[in-house]
Formats: sequence, structure tokens, C-alpha cells
Amino acid sequence: MSIAHPHRPDPWRLAWRTATGNIPLAVCLFALAGYLLLMAWIPQFPSGPAPTDRWLVQTRFGSWTRTMYWLGLFTLGHSPTIIILLSLLAFLLLLRSLDLAETMARSGSRIQPNGWREALFPLMACLGILTLLAGLLVNLRWGWREEPLRGPAATPVPSRPGGPVRQYRIGFADALVIRATDAAGRSIGLQPTAREAAQRELVLYLTPWAPEASFAVPEPGLVIRLETQKDRLARSPIRVEVFRAPGGERVQEATMESDSFALPIDGVILEMSRQPYPLLAFAYDPGLGLKWAGLILGAIGLVGTLRPGGRKERVLGLLLSVLTLLAAGLAGYSLERYGVLGAIPYQREATALWLTGLAIWLVRWERARPSASPAARSDGIAVSGSPLYQG
Repeated sequence: MSIAHPHRPDPWRLAWRTATGNIPLAVCLFALAGYLLLMAWIPQFPSGPAPTDRWLVQTRFGSWTRTMYWLGLFTLGHSPTIIILLSLLAFLLLLRSLDLAETMARSGSRIQPNGWREALFPLMACLGILTLLAGLLVNLRWGWREEPLRGPAATPVPSRPGGPVRQYRIGFADALVIRATDAAGRSIGLQPTAREAAQRELVLYLTPWAPEASFAVPEPGLVIRLETQKDRLARSPIRVEVFRAPGGERVQEATMESDSFALPIDGVILEMSRQPYPLLAFAYDPGLGLKWAGLILGAIGLVGTLRPGGRKERVLGLLLSVLTLLAAGLAGYSLERYGVLGAIPYQREATALWLTGLAIWLVRWERARPSASPAARSDGIAVSGSPLYQG
């Protein structure tokens, strides 16, 4: 009499099934959505030797500023964390694409009449996003971008290596010239950041993506915060808030509505004048074609995979299809007009909402996967968390 040994699952097959499943991809999408929300809600500054605007963040976050600096929350766009998250996303999508292609090749005649169409859309979605990420990588490695402010004289095209340079008009900025005097008319120094020396005349720029600025008047111990209003357009009213340093107590608030403005504060007269300037960006992007191909292919694949109007998850599929088209449309418009994928106000919030919806959709289909037949589960026929094959 033979003794039947218990079946031990192949650890490599188990690892492959886990990596190509929905849960790791959903976790990655949740993490990316949270990261985008942090970038949208917390002011972001360039990395490098240039000091960030400490006055701005201190007046907003108070005692939490030091901890947030330590966590790197003000330079999320230049953090290696986003590179790691996108690399993980690319790795999971690559494994998913290989699994889809292998399943389609192995299944052959077992696929029902509409199986190829239903299997093709998830593969298109994976390949589209991979192509988009490849375009970002190519641009990061070989491309460059400069965003100077255009002054009264023509801005020269930067001399950089590469192919043809594209010029984008990315918005308008208010150039603010600021001075401060005491009651006797004596000029008082203005400090743009905590690490810079005081200046007699200060020039600040309020742009669509940086609508706030702050500076200090060290002699009377004041911090001034400026913020544009009315959709952050040039020549729009500017809110002026005065805080007492270092406690952060707000002592005065006013609105600058004309091109010249004077505000008396504790014996100090603050004078500001402004002039709008168009903002130009010069870029060489060798991955531009890959980005466009990835956007179009990925959008078609995702909408086809979500299948609005199907028997299951009809409402969620329809909403996610609309969000997919909205996210792709915003990214395409931003890419064409500004040369980058995320330069439109509230685009990060909309993209985070879309990623969260996709992650929820993946988790719901993951829970439904065990309902497939044992043969289908062993062969990996239920692919991408979507009921691609019936029976």
C-alpha cells in the first residue's frame, strides 16, 4: 500500500502568483496616491544648496516645521522615495505583462470567442504605463529643462547638448519689488530666508505653482507672508499677512489690489510694487514620443479592462473609466502646453483619486479570484484580477 504524500506547492510558483496578483499592485498604487496628496498639500521647494523658504513654512506649520524638514516633506519631488515607488510599479507591471502574455499563449483554444479581446486590454494597459515610465526615464537620463523668468529683454535659448529645444509659455508671474523704511525715511533691511543676509531691496516672484512667498524684517522682528488670490493669476489681489517672530502671532492683514502698495506696521512702512512677466520654459525631452504613446495605449487598455456596463462592478467600472479618461486628458494637456505631465492645478489630487479608485478595484477583484475554478486558478487563467476568461 502506497502512502500519499501531502502536496507541497512550488515556492517559485507561489511567489510568481503573489507578485503578479492584485494586492502588491494595489499597495503600490495606494502609496503613490498618498505621495501625490502630500506633494499637493505641502509646499514643495527645489533641492540643492539653495535654501528653502523657511519663513513660509514656519508661518503655516509652526512647531511642526523642524520635524517636517527632517522627514524631507518639503522636497518630495526630489526624494529617492518617488523613484523607488515608480521602479516598484514598473517591476510589478513587467511581471504582470509577462504573465498575461504567457497565459494568452498557453491557453490557445480554451479561450472563449471574446477572450482575446478581453485579454488584450489588460496587456495594453500594462504596456502603456510601462512605455510612459520608459519615457520618464529617458528624459531623466538624457533630457533637460530650464525655467527662467522672462524679463524686459528677450530670454536667450539655453545652450545645452541634445536635439531640438522646445519652448513653452508656462504662465505668468508677479515680480514684486519690496522696500521698507522707518518713520524717518531710513531704509530697513529685508531678509528673504534665514540663511541669507538682509537686503535693502527685495525682488520676489509669485508664480502659478508657487503662489506664496515670505520674508522677514529683522529689525522690528516681523515676518511677512504674501499669497496671490483669484486662481493665482498675474495682477490678482495679493493677501499680505504680518506675523511677529519667532512666536508666529499674526498682527495685521491687508490686501494689495493695485500695482503699488504701502502698509504701515509698528513704525515701519512697507512699500511694494509689481509688474507681471510671462514665464517661459525651455526643454529637450527625448522621451516625449514614448510619453504620448504610453498615455494613449494605457488609457485605451484601462478603459477596455474596466469595461463600463459589464455585469459586475458596473458603477465602479464606469466611474473609473471616466476618471481614467480625465487623468489621461489632464496629463496630455499638461504635456502639450507645459512640457511636463503634472503642471495643472489640482491635477495631483485628481490623479491620487484615480489611483485610489484603481487600487480599490484591484482589491475587490482579488477577493473574487478564489471563485474561479481550480483548473483556472492553477493555470493562471484569471489574469489581472479581471474575469478575462469564463468557465
